[in-house]
Amino acid sequence: MRILHLIPTLTGGGAERQLGYLTAELAQRGHDVRVGYLHDGPEPWRGAPAVAEKLAPLHPWDPRLITRLAARLRSWRPDVLQTWIIQMDVAGGLAAKWTGTPWVLREPTTNVLYERGVKARLRLAVARAGASVVAANSVGGMDYWSRKAPKVPRVLIENAVPLEAIDAAVPAATARPTGIYAGRLVTLKNVDVALAAAAEVMRERDFDLVLCGEGPERGRLEQRARELGIAERVRFAGFVPDVVPAMKAARFFVSLSDFEGNPNAVLEAFAAGTPAILSDIPAHRAIADDASALFAARDAASVAAAIRRALDDPAAAAVRARAARKRVEARSIAAMTDAYEQLYARVVRRRNGGENG
Repeated sequence: MRILHLIPTLTGGGAERQLGYLTAELAQRGHDVRVGYLHDGPEPWRGAPAVAEKLAPLHPWDPRLITRLAARLRSWRPDVLQTWIIQMDVAGGLAAKWTGTPWVLREPTTNVLYERGVKARLRLAVARAGASVVAANSVGGMDYWSRKAPKVPRVLIENAVPLEAIDAAVPAATARPTGIYAGRLVTLKNVDVALAAAAEVMRERDFDLVLCGEGPERGRLEQRARELGIAERVRFAGFVPDVVPAMKAARFFVSLSDFEGNPNAVLEAFAAGTPAILSDIPAHRAIADDASALFAARDAASVAAAIRRALDDPAAAAVRARAARKRVEARSIAAMTDAYEQLYARVVRRRNGGENG
């Protein structure tokens, strides 16, 4: 099968990692897989033997991108197009509609992100007109499309976890106990709350906090760490291609997002056996319960209490971590690829008149 994926950048976030896992496995299974992208992202392409083609250096919202993508579809004639991230959903979706190419739209998050905004409304309109199917990675994403575009077929395909690679990773060396955060440094992740909570606990206990990721909030968060008097015990690691060694060495992992889809970093922490402290939101409750994670309100006092529990009772933390690991053991890359292969086959059969609905 000839499968073309379109994404704005190659590396930098969860969507890019999932694309790497999927395209590598599809190519290994003998499919002709290609990836079209606009920008390299934080580091060079690392993860798939698929052919990656850098498209014309246009802004993702430049209307000329639509015609260039349509020309690409006509020249290569893929059996299926899959788009990743809203910019490519719009431009790629319009090109697919124009050329009659079956189109799979991947939904990476929940409805909260799309409640307002012209771009979100445009994406919905394009999908209603031409998407063959929406592949959502979370129940929240499924719910969004069932409300906003009920006539567009949808399927749930949860994110994969590279279990074998995580199991093979060697924990990083640490001078003293650490906690870890991994993700974008943006407001909705509430990293400032994690800093305030860590500062409270650091007055009583000896540990460091490692923040893996980049984003527009980095400068403000560095200043906040200085204000709290913990700058020497907080390490801003920047973009880390492989956070698993640091995760496996940490006494706890923290994620305090306002909302999520199917969060890669949390799933990887589960697989790594790192005790997790999570904000009490539906997306986190969908993948964990009180037996597998500590849940906290998004305020410093609640998070500080959870950090104390994680540090002071390592035996109980280990029990929760083992329960969390069991929750991700079925999320292999092979299983995710099986689901996408089956989806692509249905889309192609439907286009060829072999399946109704």
